[in-house]
Amino acid sequence: MSLLGRMRASLVGYWHEARPAQRLGYVVGGVLVLAGLAHLAAWLVVGGAWQGPVSYRKPTTFGISFGLTTITLAWFTGWMRISDRVRWLLIGPLAAADTSEVVWVSLQRWRGVASHFNDDTTLDNLLFILMGGVAVAVTATIILILAVLAFTALDAPPSMALAIRAGLLILLVGQGVGGWMIGHGLGVAETGQTDGLTTFGQAGVMKVPHAVSMHAIQVLPILAWLLGFAAVAERRRLVLLRAATAGYLALVAVSLLQTAAGSAPLDVGVAAAALYLLGVVLLGAAFLAALLALRHPTPAPA
Repeated sequence: MSLLGRMRASLVGYWHEARPAQRLGYVVGGVLVLAGLAHLAAWLVVGGAWQGPVSYRKPTTFGISFGLTTITLAWFTGWMRISDRVRWLLIGPLAAADTSEVVWVSLQRWRGVASHFNDDTTLDNLLFILMGGVAVAVTATIILILAVLAFTALDAPPSMALAIRAGLLILLVGQGVGGWMIGHGLGVAETGQTDGLTTFGQAGVMKVPHAVSMHAIQVLPILAWLLGFAAVAERRRLVLLRAATAGYLALVAVSLLQTAAGSAPLDVGVAAAALYLLGVVLLGAAFLAALLALRHPTPAPA
């Protein structure tokens, strides 16, 4: 079997070997991603606003982001020494909470009203409390539990274990930034302002560190998965994962610092530029090394 064939077989194998709760997470996550892509297609065909409180961007990014997160977290549970009951207790509420978030944002888009920080009507305010508060709290709690399990009940090679643990810890940072965004936006909204509710200070874009922190759980495990097909020692795989993790942390740090300083993401000084460069170089070098290592794949199983 070719290398690409083995990779494809590996992905199919995750489905066949998945526990029932994991399959629920995969299906729900896939549907959410498709919902996001459908809104992107609708924007391309119909047109309309891409930015702003009522835009196609929100259901598109929410669908894709929440879908990928649901799939990835369900996959993580396959590496953990937990019972099927515990797996259901984690993935079931996660899938429900993530689905409700995407449905809420999509529904508000098609109603032509804002989803976040909207208290114009009783219904809008109730939806914001339930989805922007309760559903997010459920998701954050499950992520925290998975992070604890990643350090106490994980059964994975060292490189994959590092990717999972680092990804979950960075995702927790993303949840914290999300809470910061909501708290800040509520405070600004009380003054009667309706625009720039997630802008901190002069030009800090709070969505940037939130988005960056959200997807370490895909980037780092993908690197570990790729290295699993390369004929390199586990020690070298671990070195590359450490470099990639350091690079990703640099990108998270600089995006947070820029936002906290009230500066636009690209309005950088020497220190911020150095952090950006460090993050990109370390992360890019790790992936480049992995791709080069794939020129000498591990022997195919008999």
